[in-house]
Amino acid sequence: MGQNADTVRTAWDAFLNADLEGSAATTADDAEIVIPETLPWGGTYHGPDGLKEMIMKLLGSVAEARPEPKAFLETDDGHVVTPVTGWLRSKSGKELTESALWLYEVDNGKVKRAEFFSDTAGIRDTLA
Repeated sequence: MGQNADTVRTAWDAFLNADLEGSAATTADDAEIVIPETLPWGGTYHGPDGLKEMIMKLLGSVAEARPEPKAFLETDDGHVVTPVTGWLRSKSGKELTESALWLYEVDNGKVKRAEFFSDTAGIRDTLA
């Protein structure tokens, strides 16, 4: 695993251990975090504060969420692809297990861009 993949793994490890500050510390000041607008926490967020805002919106939209990153795959051009299996329970009690993909661009040891790809219709319908 390369340095860029290590950066992304560090961010995920902090997030999974409820260390919001630790996760944000891996994010560049000018970073973009892109989530499809069709999700309740969707939008484009900027920098460490934007990452924290996105995470808080995500956690506020569900009763419980358990994402599990499966790998941190560094491409030849330095991007990091992270497939994730996620389980969530809506506030109304519906459950969903969903596969998703995160694509990261890392620069100088910081996440510069992160983009989320998934079946947003399935997530949206579960949360409705």
